[in-house]
Amino acid sequence: MIRVKSASWWSYCLACSALLLIPLVGLIYVHLNQEGTRVYSLVTDLDRHIPFLKGFVVPYLSWYGFLLVCFLYLAYKDRRNYYITLVESVVGLLICYGLYAIYQTTVPRPELIGSDPLLRMVAWVYRTDEPFNCFPSTHVLTSYLMMRAYLRTTHVALRYKIIVSCMSLLIILSTQFVKQHVLLDIVGAILVAECVVYALDRMRRGWLADSPMTVRTQQSKLEGGLRQ
Repeated sequence: MIRVKSASWWSYCLACSALLLIPLVGLIYVHLNQEGTRVYSLVTDLDRHIPFLKGFVVPYLSWYGFLLVCFLYLAYKDRRNYYITLVESVVGLLICYGLYAIYQTTVPRPELIGSDPLLRMVAWVYRTDEPFNCFPSTHVLTSYLMMRAYLRTTHVALRYKIIVSCMSLLIILSTQFVKQHVLLDIVGAILVAECVVYALDRMRRGWLADSPMTVRTQQSKLEGGLRQ
């Protein structure tokens, strides 16, 4: 019994170590986090009417811990879905970074007046993250993929699905109210996420259909049908 538990724990730790792919890929963003030769704006009239709400900096910053906790729990409850979501996230991030490299956008930030804790948190966000590389939003991309992952799994209780979904939506909204992104950044991120999910699902189904085991199973079913 002890050996089984040890093996299971080792397998879980090994699976979780794959999460290092995300900060590793994130090194690309560090290189891109500066103004390029040409910067575009996707600000619309609707964006100008969205107010700045400093309180949303809390869910915005919680994104880091939120993703980590969700990935760790998913790896524990549904390993297959965990790996699928991790691959979707990495591929999605790479696509976003590719778009940043060829089509850099910027978002105007409000002037911060005051020095209360929430405004200091917003000021820290503005200092550490340049107002470039906004389309599509990686906050939205990863939060949306995580929400999708929890909604499609059958191994997680409904209450956790609701919590993850609500938190994902709060993070997505926070990108607007903290003035880190515009509405088109959300649209772009969701489109990237859906395209990645669709493409990887088609590839996965193709591999399964071409695998020797699947072919043998189909042949057995066909032979059984002919005998009947």
